[in-house]
Amino acid sequence: MAAAALRTAARHLAAPAALLAASQSRCNEHDERLANLKAEVMLLRGENARLRRALDGDSLDVEALRLRIADFARERDWDQFHTPRNILLALVGEVGELAECFQWKSEVARGLPAFSEPERTHVGEELADVLIYTVRLADVCGI
Repeated sequence: MAAAALRTAARHLAAPAALLAASQSRCNEHDERLANLKAEVMLLRGENARLRRALDGDSLDVEALRLRIADFARERDWDQFHTPRNILLALVGEVGELAECFQWKSEVARGLPAFSEPERTHVGEELADVLIYTVRLADVCGI
């Protein structure tokens, strides 16, 4: 009878340990998914920068630009995510980043003479992002 009681007690003690192990496994999975998402965000930021560089210096008409952006998205299998709503939200985010370049400045003269060279470069990068998303939005909307 004592042996049966010991087996029952062992089963009861094992249950919390199993729950703890399962919980730790879920935490590890969550940590891994979070790390993967962070890596994806960094990759997307890098890809956007690469696209800006790829377009830099080329004289493109709007149709050539549209095709180049569409090819860029297709090569990375992003079409599945590029719905009008998602592109619009990304565009709004980029416009916000562009607005930050002008935040807390007094009236800004044409040509941005009061901006430093790094500030002017940053404005150009954000304008490029806005243009890319605007062209992509028009494309996915069929306009």
